[in-house]
This record gives sequence, C-alpha cells and structure tokens, in this order.
Amino acid sequence: MESQENSLDHVSRIIPWGTQTNGKRVPPEFVGVSPEFVERAAGCRFKATNGRWYLDFRSALGPIILGNNHPAGVDAVTSQLDCGVVFSLASSIEYELARMLVETVPGVEQVRFVKSGNEANLAALRLARACTGRDAIIACGYHGHGDWFSAGKRPAATSGFSRDGNGVPERLDELVTWIPYGDIAAAEQAFEERGRTIAAASMVPYDWGENVASDFVVRRRELTSEYGSVLVHDEVLTGFRLGYTGARGYFGVEPDLTTYAKAIANGFPLAVFCGKRDIMSMLDRVTITTTHAGETLSIAAALATLQVLTTEPVYEHLEGIGLRWMKGFNDACRSHHVPARLVGLPVAPSLQIDGPNDVRSAIRKELFAGLLRRGVFPSDVSLLTYAHTPADIDEAIAALTAALPEVSESVLR
Repeated sequence: MESQENSLDHVSRIIPWGTQTNGKRVPPEFVGVSPEFVERAAGCRFKATNGRWYLDFRSALGPIILGNNHPAGVDAVTSQLDCGVVFSLASSIEYELARMLVETVPGVEQVRFVKSGNEANLAALRLARACTGRDAIIACGYHGHGDWFSAGKRPAATSGFSRDGNGVPERLDELVTWIPYGDIAAAEQAFEERGRTIAAASMVPYDWGENVASDFVVRRRELTSEYGSVLVHDEVLTGFRLGYTGARGYFGVEPDLTTYAKAIANGFPLAVFCGKRDIMSMLDRVTITTTHAGETLSIAAALATLQVLTTEPVYEHLEGIGLRWMKGFNDACRSHHVPARLVGLPVAPSLQIDGPNDVRSAIRKELFAGLLRRGVFPSDVSLLTYAHTPADIDEAIAALTAALPEVSESVLR
C-alpha cells in the first residue's frame, strides 16, 4: 500500500509535478483514480505502489517496444555490466552499433550517440546551421524542450505550450517558423518567403493521428532540396516503431539527418543523430560532446533490441494486435453510441473523440477513469509492444465494454 510519504501530494513538494517527465504527470482530473507511482514492470504490465498490476498502453511514452525486461536486453546488459559502463576512451561496442545502423538503415552514413531525443534534435539543428551557414529553421511536431523548439508562434492546435515567460529569448522567434503537420500550402509559403535563410526543416514524419500525410512528407523533401536546406526527420518516436527503417521506409523519403531515441534500446537511455557524411563531418568543427553518450549498457541493449527487431516477427505482431485493438474499441464504442474511436496506424492507434470541446473532455475523463478502475492504463496514443498478446487486447476490450455504460450515463444522457 502507498504510504503518506510516498503520496503524490507529498512527493510534489520536492519534485515539481512529482515526476521528471511532464508526460508522466498524473493529471488533476485523475488524481484518486490513477495509480501514482510504479514499483516494477514486466512485459506489457506494471505494478503500481498501490499494489495493483495494470495492463499498460502508454509503454513509458514509447521506449518499450519489446516489452519490459525483455530477456534479450536483460542478458545483453548483464553481460556488458561485467565489462564496464563508461571508459576513458571510446568502446568497441559503440562501433558495433554504429556499423549495424549504417549497414541496415538506408541513407545513414555516419552515426553519433547521445542520451535523449531532445539532445539529438538540437544536435541535428546545430549541424544543419553549420553546414548551410544559415540560421532560420522550420519545425513541425514536438521536438523536445530545447530553446529552438520552444520559440516562435505555434500552430493553433498545439497544446501544452506557452510562449510567454518560458525562459526562451524572444529574439529567437524571428528565426523559427512552425508548420502544421500535413499542411503543404503552409510549407510552400514558408519556403517561398524565406527559403534561402532556412538552415533546416525539422519534421515529425507521422504525428500519430488519422492523417498519414505521405504527400506532405514527399513535398518537404522536394522543398528542402530546392532551397538547399537540410531535411531532418525527427524519428524519436516513429523510429523502429513504424518498421525497422521507420518513416524513411514507410514513406519512401530519405532525409539528410535523422534522430532516433525511445524504441531503439527498449527503454534504456540512448539517442542517435545520424545521416549524410558531408553534414555529419561538420563535427570536425562543431562541438557536440557529452560524457555519457557512449555508456555501454544502453548500447548493448540497443544491439539486442535491433537483433530481435530484425529476426523476429515484431512488426507483424504489432500490426495484428493493433488492428484487433482498433476493431474491438471501435465496435464497442459504436454499439454504446459513444462518439470515440481509434484512428491512424495500427502500430500506435490514436484516440479521437467527436463533439464540442467540453463533451470530448468529459468523455475522455470518464472513459479513462473507467479503464483505470478496471486495471487498464490508457493513453491517447496506444503504444503497443511485442509483449501485448491477443488475450491482453481482449482483456482491455472487455474492460472498455464494461466502462462505456458509465460514460453514456454520466456524459451522454
């Protein structure tokens, strides 16, 4: 059972929001119904400090692709631990992982490691500015909390972002242009107006919604090539989840630089920025360095993860259980006349609710609360793993079916 000292209210006194990651905050509307802290995890479930196990659809915000404590990763990390974690020179295992990426991901010629997606995206921008001699950028999607990605006027649909008083110099605003995902006209206008000043166009190639904007991704490649800008694909979340070759394989578009994190090491902290040799060679004069970038436990975990992804039917499994979850969810909501559904790609389907803002918020609150009470930990994007089984999906559908009458009664009556 949770003690008073371990309660969210108590912990929040010394840790803002009670968490190190904003996305893991327990929202105020779920305090009292949501678990507050995790004690341990295995496969596709975690045990909370309230003593209860939950079927997890958040998957640590995306890093867990194979399942928690997958044997291949555990064995690799345990073995590497005997050899050491960080050294006074680079380790040979760094070369092993870099070589694997260069040999298996088309268009990747050189690789550098860091520890977070935020670092990788900022490093890619620095290289783009050094390579082009330009300063301005175009951004599309969430790229982290760095200054460059916290400046400028965001699209109206952006949530959870405040420009005022966020500690970022206002002079950066004139250098940052935000483009809504899928908006080809906005992208073309931005390049027409300031294309010769744009160092990089950073984009999330798929934004986890109903719109899978292939034409938009292709057009961004054409525009950056035409104007001499660097195309950066932020694959922090899509990388190794859309497929082994990620968005470049799915959309058939090869960027100049790519950033990876999250799923590459199945939960261990590792990120990558990589791409064309002529841009990566800017590291000869651009200083991007951090002591723990070559930490070997995460690299060992990544090697093991990529080995599983290339030798086992991970993506076929994700596609299958994703389709099962989407069909079961959508059929249940339809039969109970609840205007909610799962949309997008089956590897990570997204929740979509119709109606006015207040109705959508009320449905989401009641729906998620009902799932939480039944031992299912929901997410706006269902980040499925190799560890989720058809039986797990059926369990979640049963919980959903039991919760939907409560949604209808409280919100739609």
